[in-house]
Amino acid sequence: MLMKMRSQMQRTNNQKGFTLVELMVVVVIIGILVAIAVPVYNAVTERAERSSVEANLRTIDGAIMTYYATDPAASTTALTTLSDLGSYLASPPEGPGSATYGITGTAPNQRATVAGTVGGHTIGTAVTLENLPW
Repeated sequence: MLMKMRSQMQRTNNQKGFTLVELMVVVVIIGILVAIAVPVYNAVTERAERSSVEANLRTIDGAIMTYYATDPAASTTALTTLSDLGSYLASPPEGPGSATYGITGTAPNQRATVAGTVGGHTIGTAVTLENLPW
């Protein structure tokens, strides 16, 4: 009986594969890499959202300045919505997240504003580019 088991063990030693310990080491390494990658990914995503909002605000501010620079008669009329910019702003920007854009101030010193949740920050009242919470 003992000889029979020994001969079976010798035949199975030539089998190829991974031991349980080797597989567990690989799983632990993958877990460590994921634990590092997820926070980095979240930070990059938040930074991209913030940059997108800043770029949108700059675009709207540029359209407002162009509107008042090309139409001197408009300096007495305040813009109320982004659609008032007409051809100076091809289409009102959207997002990221729940960001909504608007216009504040009196003519001709108006500025673009944003409100909503952006890059992990909730902006309750509309703020301009200079007053962003980040």
